[in-house]
Amino acid sequence: MSERTNRRALLLAGGAALGAAAAVAPWQATPAAADVPDGVVTPQQFGALADGVHDDTAAIQQAIDSQRDTPGHPFVLFPPGTYKITRTIVVPDLTNEPYNRIQLRGYGTMGNRASTIKQAHAGVGMHIQSSLAAIHGLCFEATVDLDQVGLRFSGVANTDDMDGAILDCTFIQFDTAIQLVGRGLYFSRNLVAQCATGISLSWPTGNTGGDGAVHHPPYGLRKWLITDNHFHTVQDAIVTTPTSNGEYRSAIIQGNLLDIGRRLFRGSLTNSTISGNVVEHAEGDAAIITITSGGHNLTIADNVLGGFEPPVTRSAGAITFASGFTPRNVTISGNSFNWTQQTAVRFLAGASRVTIANNTFDNWHMGIDALGAAIRVVGTATDATVIGNVFSPDATNRAPIRVDTLTRSHVIGNTYAQPNLVAVTTVNDSQIQTTPGKFNQLEVTHAGADGRIRVINSMGTIAAGGKYGSFLAAGHPGTAGNKGGIRVVAVNGVGSAATELLCATNTSNEVVAITANATGLIPPADNLRDLGAADKRMRAVYTHQLALAEQAPTELPKATDNVGGLVLIKDPKTGKRTLALSDGEAWHAVPLGDKL
Repeated sequence: MSERTNRRALLLAGGAALGAAAAVAPWQATPAAADVPDGVVTPQQFGALADGVHDDTAAIQQAIDSQRDTPGHPFVLFPPGTYKITRTIVVPDLTNEPYNRIQLRGYGTMGNRASTIKQAHAGVGMHIQSSLAAIHGLCFEATVDLDQVGLRFSGVANTDDMDGAILDCTFIQFDTAIQLVGRGLYFSRNLVAQCATGISLSWPTGNTGGDGAVHHPPYGLRKWLITDNHFHTVQDAIVTTPTSNGEYRSAIIQGNLLDIGRRLFRGSLTNSTISGNVVEHAEGDAAIITITSGGHNLTIADNVLGGFEPPVTRSAGAITFASGFTPRNVTISGNSFNWTQQTAVRFLAGASRVTIANNTFDNWHMGIDALGAAIRVVGTATDATVIGNVFSPDATNRAPIRVDTLTRSHVIGNTYAQPNLVAVTTVNDSQIQTTPGKFNQLEVTHAGADGRIRVINSMGTIAAGGKYGSFLAAGHPGTAGNKGGIRVVAVNGVGSAATELLCATNTSNEVVAITANATGLIPPADNLRDLGAADKRMRAVYTHQLALAEQAPTELPKATDNVGGLVLIKDPKTGKRTLALSDGEAWHAVPLGDKL
């Protein structure tokens, strides 16, 4: 039994509404169009009846082959009807470049089955070998329970260079709707419904036939524009097959809707963006976006990814980077993750230079795993930033973020309801903001080498008095004398620094500073602070040298206010320097001894 058959049993109920809506009455058999422009052919001109019963395979093939030598833009038009085919239709790869730009065009739009090709055989419905072919407005429908592929793009000459375009088409009930071997696909405004795989991308196994780096990996694996499509009841919307020498790159996967399915993307990817997609009612055992290799220079932004409210089945996870490689330069921002059964964003082999910002995690990790999280990094997260995310409450109070080792990283400005934001084993040179909304407080959660604080000079022009940085300790709010700290300032224009010890007074929160620099310890500006306690219990000071400033005898302070004061003066009687000592009533000259 095929995977599609198993999926049908699982999801057929979910697709019933779409199937009923899409099962409109078939168009009546249409004769050859009367007003077909010159150079345009229809299968009806070669005997097709388009009644859904008659075998139109030969007529379609003849119509395509008739355009081999058509100058300009070969064009095969499929008037409304149902074209039954019983073997693979081939659009050949020819050296005539205009032919390789052939268009197969019907009258349908996304979900409209006006021009339907009904595939009644196993294998490939149409094999597009021509490198620049465009399929527009056709519906492809599988009709039997066989392994069936709607369209296969693979060339014969430069087999890497396909650049196919598929617009306004519908694919119903295929194992694989689109297979593309090579590079280049424009896939837009299509409906893919009730298929195991929507788009399968792979690389030629043999010689590509082209010269230069553009025809070989890693650069050759590029150019995928997949936008504005509807994937309904699809197990894997987009799959890339791994290669040994390169990752798929230059992809824009944007504005797609996947409902009742499993994965939006699975495979190798780099240098690409996945943005603006909506995935609802995802289910299964794998994440909606699973990156299996590459994983660098990626932006995953503005998507809605998740399951559906209970009791409907929930998704396994939203984004997973598999083991075996370390993702780097990845931005995950502005996404809404909801109703995930497993971890929403998961890195299974560490991460480097990753930003996870401004996402919402609603009902994250609905499973019973005690170690479950909204964001999980197995291994080391280096140079990572997790900022501005909102995490919904968790019934078991699990930390939303779990990391083995956090190095040179920042976790700041997030909103959460759990007691702890981060569960981390080792923190190296990183900042974790543990209290939401308090950007003016820095809390070091690990002592020793892991708790280092480093302030980098952010001054422009260095000038005396400019502040390099400061640390101020806060006590109980409103209590006098509750502050103190250290501040580093510049003392001249070349950047020499001094350290200021900041202290509050006992009676107010006024902060005074004692400065230490290369010349020594400098008291506060008012020069009135005592050395010791307020009651002057410190009576002796031990020092290697005491240098007294000289004062004029006429400028001595009041002796009554300076009991025990000692000042260097010049004796007005002898004209020689001597000491003046206050006994509390007057200043007395103290004669100096003989010269040493």
